[in-house]
Amino acid sequence: MRDASISPESGNTGYTTSRYLNQRQLSALTRIGDIFVPGGQGFQSFSESGSLYNVDIVLAPTPKDDLVAMKWVLTIFSVFNTKVLGWLLNQLDKAGQAMPAWADLLGSQLRLLVFGLRGIIFSLYYSGQGSPYHPNRVYEVMDYQVHCQPDSVPSSNTTDIHQAQPGMES
Repeated sequence: MRDASISPESGNTGYTTSRYLNQRQLSALTRIGDIFVPGGQGFQSFSESGSLYNVDIVLAPTPKDDLVAMKWVLTIFSVFNTKVLGWLLNQLDKAGQAMPAWADLLGSQLRLLVFGLRGIIFSLYYSGQGSPYHPNRVYEVMDYQVHCQPDSVPSSNTTDIHQAQPGMES
């Protein structure tokens, strides 16, 4: 069951604030995230994962001009309801397929826009980082467990790397 207090339709982004985006833009990004990552089969939706909490980490290295452009796009997208926004993103992703050859540059830029939005959403979602209020369980559901352990080496065959090598002065 979904917590209505953090639903993207309500405009509430689940306690998330940003140094780069306002609440309207965060809400649009949350709804775009739920379109790209709707959840199901044990996976959380984007909004349920709490991933938006870490948006500033992803946006920090973004060039200023790109950030300004993204903020404009998110502000424009924020006026659409989720159904219309999903249709629009689908159409933008297909841009260029039905356009005349002279419009190919425009189509490629529109597809690049959707590609960039997907990059932000997927970077946040698959980072495995959630918020203190809504932990991201994507790794748990995928049964993805990173564990690093050095190979055991018999002690008789080991060489102390800190010992001086023959012919080398320290």
